[in-house]
Amino acid sequence: MKFKILFASTILFGSTQFVAAMPVDPLLGSWKVIDDKTGHYISEVAIRKNSKTQLYSASITKSYALPGTAASEVCNKCSGAMKNKSLFGLEIMTNLQESTKNKFNSATWVNPQNGVVYTISADLSNTGDQMKVFGKSKSDNSTTSMTWKKF
Repeated sequence: MKFKILFASTILFGSTQFVAAMPVDPLLGSWKVIDDKTGHYISEVAIRKNSKTQLYSASITKSYALPGTAASEVCNKCSGAMKNKSLFGLEIMTNLQESTKNKFNSATWVNPQNGVVYTISADLSNTGDQMKVFGKSKSDNSTTSMTWKKF
């Protein structure tokens, strides 16, 4: 009996060392998106990575109403296939790719507050807990900047 417990704990301990040694992708996980112009939260998103293409995407897990506006549960200002889709689970960032260490580009971001589509780039902090995101819209030449904080 003692041998079985000793054997099981040895296997468990050995496997936890292996897991701890695996590199962790700092982009993966949950982020709060803050509009730099207003200082207000736009949404919370979950970033994931496609194992085949190695590109990142993000879906909304929580949406915030800007002060003075009514909360919406659908992307009523979005266009195309996203029009009037539920915000929860909506993929609002696609095709983000790493260009160099902690620098990302070539993604598409749909602002759920106004439906504007931006091409974005991002700089991840050295600590991996904050990301500055910059975007430019092709349709109206507007720009946006956001701070994403990991939680």
